[in-house]
Amino acid sequence: MMRGGLKAWMVIPLTLALLAGAQIRLAQVRNDLSLQMQQLQSEQQALRQESSKLRLEVASLSRPERLRRYAITTLHMGPPTPMQVIHQ
Repeated sequence: MMRGGLKAWMVIPLTLALLAGAQIRLAQVRNDLSLQMQQLQSEQQALRQESSKLRLEVASLSRPERLRRYAITTLHMGPPTPMQVIHQ
């Protein structure tokens, strides 16, 4: 009869130890996920800033006066002469 009682008392500490180990592991996972979340939020913020900078650059580069100047100075283009215009 002592044997059965001893087994029951062994199960309780083992179960508590197992639950404590699981709790520690969950805390580690929660900490890892929190760190990963902070890194991803930091990366997201950096990407948003880069996107904003690139949008501003696209807006600047596609201004009509800048394109006109680029066409004249770099591509040696100009307005068409009357002979180059086709009327229908």
